[in-house]
This record gives sequence, structure tokens and C-alpha cells, in this order.
Amino acid sequence: MDIVERLREEATSDCVAYTEFMLQYKKTEDALYCFFEGFEDPIYYTIRIESISYKTVVDFVCGGKDDVIKVHNLIKESPHYKNVKTGFFIDSDFDNYNLPETIYKTPTYSIENLYCVQEAFEKILLAEFKMKRTDDDFVKCIENYKTLQQKFTSEMLLFNAWLACQSDIRNDLKTKTRLNIDNKVKAKFDKVVLPDLTGIKPLEGLTSKQEIQSIYNNSPSVSDDALNIKSQEFAYINQSEKFRGKFLIRFLESYLCRLQSIFGTTCSPFVNKYSCNLRIENATMCSSLSQYAKTPECLKRYIIETLR
Repeated sequence: MDIVERLREEATSDCVAYTEFMLQYKKTEDALYCFFEGFEDPIYYTIRIESISYKTVVDFVCGGKDDVIKVHNLIKESPHYKNVKTGFFIDSDFDNYNLPETIYKTPTYSIENLYCVQEAFEKILLAEFKMKRTDDDFVKCIENYKTLQQKFTSEMLLFNAWLACQSDIRNDLKTKTRLNIDNKVKAKFDKVVLPDLTGIKPLEGLTSKQEIQSIYNNSPSVSDDALNIKSQEFAYINQSEKFRGKFLIRFLESYLCRLQSIFGTTCSPFVNKYSCNLRIENATMCSSLSQYAKTPECLKRYIIETLR
């Protein structure tokens, strides 16, 4: 774990967010207080909440799903805060939590998936690449993106199934083990889309249970039966919505980088050249593309019915 991650964990542990809320509440009692899992979440949510609720959001990062739920319970059980306007936001992940209506859960695996759906990609092409819906290149690009994304999620099926089995084990045993998922495999997703947009590179080391288990060698063992059942289930779901969002946004990052560099080259499949000045890098994807991400109807309802 690097120094930045360690400091972030320390800053958001032991319900620090609840203490910060108590201190902030005394200063701005009429604000809308919103609690999120991670540091990227307010980037996506706050502008949407404020545009629908017409309220100023004071946001708090709790450091994880369980801590959001813990802060929710502390506030809702306190008579002192019964009239305070609060919002609580978590990712679905692979969990199957029963939650009160006062907590919002994404309809996709995470908010990152909402950046990667076709609706969001179309907006990026129109705004950043200056394409038009009537362009043949626009249609061709959409189809190419969908095809390569499907190839990517197919390659990722076993890994997502294995991670979902790990989630089942944690929920069954009531444990809180952390796999440190992304740090151990992030190099495998670098430039995953081929330069000519004809395919994706092989995701070496993630195509068998043995390979995955060797990467996460301190994790509980997943049985072949459990993995097979989960893999069969995952073959028939909407993978771009239900698979791990941080992997999908790495695909989006790679695709946009390739698209940005291919126009005007001899290997370009497109007729015209389109310029794009967007700075595309993983660290700033969520902030750079937030305006294009999809806003689900269930989020709009939550804001209108719960936060107004």
C-alpha cells in the first residue's frame, strides 16, 4: 500500500466522518449533508444532487461501504438529528445488502460503470471529439467501442466471478478481509486496447483460477463448483453494468487514448480526422468525464424523494 492510500485510510477510519459531521452541523444547520464511500464519489454525485435538490451539499468521505452504513445508523438513531437532511451513497459491488430507502445504492457495480455505458461514450464523442450523430464515423466508432468492450468483459468474466465468490465468502463468514484488488493487477490493464482498435491485448495471469489465486495468495480458497456456478450466472448478465467498474474505466481510458491518436493515421478505420484536447489519464478520469456519466433514474428519484 503506498503512502497516499495509507494516509487516506487513516483519515477515514473509526467514523471520523461522523465527528466531522457533528462539528460542521453546528456551523451550517440548513445544509444537505451527504456521505460517500470514496474520494471519487463526490465528484460524480455532488453536481447531480445540487442541480436537482437546489441545496448546497456538504460532503463527507467515510472510507468504505460499511462506514457509510455505520454513520447512517448513528445519525438516524440520534433524536438530535431527526430533522437534518442527509444522503448516503454506496456502490452495489457484488454484495446483496438489505438496505433502508434512506441509503442510495448504485444500480451498477459502482459509479465507474456509469462512465463507461454507451450513453456516456456517445456524449464524449460529441463534446470532446466534435463528432456529429449524423457522421458515419460516429456510428462506426460506437459499434467498435461496444464490440471491444464486450471482448474485454468476456476476458474479465472469470476474474469477476472469482471476486464475486470472494465477496460471498466474506458475507457468509462475516469477515472484512481486503484483497487490495487494483494494486495487484493494475499493470495488466495498461494500454489494453490495441493501437489500431481491432481488439484487446490478452489479460495474462487472469484466465484461470490458479493464476488468480496465486496473485491473491492470502485470500480464501474458492471451490471449483462455486466458481463454475458464478461464471455461468455472469455469462448472462449485463457485464458492462455489473462487472467491476474500476476495470471498465481502465478500458475506457485505453480506448479514448487509442482513439485520440489514431485519427489521420494510415491504420485509422475512420474517414475523417477529429481532434480532441482532453487529457486522458487514469488518475483524473472521474473528474474529467463526470459531466458525461449517466445519471440513473433511481438516483434522480432518490434525490427528489429523499433529499429535497
